[in-house]
Amino acid sequence: MGGSGVAGMKLAYWMYEGTALSGITRVAGSMQKVHTVIHGPQGDGYVNVMYSMLERFHTIPPFTLSTIGRREMAQGSRARLVETVRRVDAQHQPDVIVITPTCSSTLLQEDLLAVARTLGKQTKAKLIVPNVNAFRDLEHRAMDDFLTQIVAEFATEQPKTEQFSVNLIGPSYLGFHQLHDMQEIRSMLESLGVAVNAVIPYGASIKTLQELTKAHLNICLYHEYGQSACELLKEKFGIDYIVATPIGIRLTSQFVKAIGERAGLPVESYIRQNLAPSGTIARFTKSVDSLSALFGKRAVVFGDYSHAVGMTHLLREIGVRVVWAGTYMKTMEKAFQASIGGLADEVFVCDDFQEISHKIRDTHPDIVLGTQMERHSAARFNFPCIVISSPAHILNFPLFPAPVLGYQGMTRMLDTINSTIKLGLEEHLVNMFGEDSPGMGEEDTAQEQVAVTSDMPKAPDKTTAGEGELKWDAEATKALKQVPFFVRGKVQRNTENYARERGYSEVTLEVIYAAKAYFESKSNQGER
Repeated sequence: MGGSGVAGMKLAYWMYEGTALSGITRVAGSMQKVHTVIHGPQGDGYVNVMYSMLERFHTIPPFTLSTIGRREMAQGSRARLVETVRRVDAQHQPDVIVITPTCSSTLLQEDLLAVARTLGKQTKAKLIVPNVNAFRDLEHRAMDDFLTQIVAEFATEQPKTEQFSVNLIGPSYLGFHQLHDMQEIRSMLESLGVAVNAVIPYGASIKTLQELTKAHLNICLYHEYGQSACELLKEKFGIDYIVATPIGIRLTSQFVKAIGERAGLPVESYIRQNLAPSGTIARFTKSVDSLSALFGKRAVVFGDYSHAVGMTHLLREIGVRVVWAGTYMKTMEKAFQASIGGLADEVFVCDDFQEISHKIRDTHPDIVLGTQMERHSAARFNFPCIVISSPAHILNFPLFPAPVLGYQGMTRMLDTINSTIKLGLEEHLVNMFGEDSPGMGEEDTAQEQVAVTSDMPKAPDKTTAGEGELKWDAEATKALKQVPFFVRGKVQRNTENYARERGYSEVTLEVIYAAKAYFESKSNQGER
């Protein structure tokens, strides 16, 4: 993957956003009967692999590389490009052919618009050259600009639908769970009595673009791109729009209310139904299990604008403290800071992978919510992690329905957060204090059985310690009670053994931390 001029030609591994080519192909590749001719060197055909692997295309993705080789570098690449466009027009018979440079071929300064003007008279397909800077612009900027360009090209005045209807702006291939989100939002709107007139770019055709103006409202689901197209439709055709990524209780309820106001529909009963005390969300957020497992835990959040903001809201709603929340979208820094609005102790805007990795290490959180790159960092430092934003791994393109948005997306995320924090803590404690030894005596075995069946093994009583027993001060006793019951007995025994060997007469927080460090060190040495 190429870099960008602003980024100083970074390697793809260090880039959070793809190049302009990624953005253009996400829009064009999501549409029907639209074929993209990529004018660039051999390596710039990587988008075919991304679509085939991540989105599991069962056919060849709609991209053809017009290869620039040594001969083209020396003699000019126009002839090769013309031949490729003609071949695509004849073989694939698309409605539209998008001719796009890459960041590499932009340096050749070929006049692609002139090629399109000349060839347009000879092809059945309409030829479009994206109005973006393939060398300077990054993925989401290119998506925003190109989506606006094709909407301007094809949208025409149409009569409104009889039923109140909306357009969903944003869902596309290679977006983070965006196709799942689209289905969830469709289901929500259907429950409210709102029709979906069109979705762009996913599944859209030229006819879809022409009929966008039938809708009464545009919904831009992601803040990173799509708003410019909504602004164009409002200015040219008078269609109102909202920009909202409904993640969490508050943002989802605001989303539903905004649609209800514009559609003139009552939505309060729908919100109450999903947030009712007997409902899934309320049962989770108010359960003893969730409160004890999640409340007060320390998290860090990092990702694109929409998902980082939404996940910060969601974490605060379930009692998790967000130590810092960040985004790699530096052009949206002011808006991001305003949207976080004191929900995090610190706002962190940065696109340097190493700096973010070091910040995670120094924060030492209970859980990390980030991109695939933060997943690597969390694994390196043994922190539990959930991927909540692009760039993502193939594991984040599941075949089963896995929305992030809406009430269903919220229940899925709550389960994921809960299991990740708890399981991550269990693994951490087992690594720290080790498994029970095979030679554990009957007395110890009996104690462990009592611990499991009672679900709450007794913490040491600092006032009744007998001869040979260690006293635990109040802070140490409180800390021990926070340890899950299934390892609490082992933590207590190991800590007391550590204290006796070193001549302590009382267990304090300092002794617990020292024992923790000691057993962690032993575990790490054993791994090596």
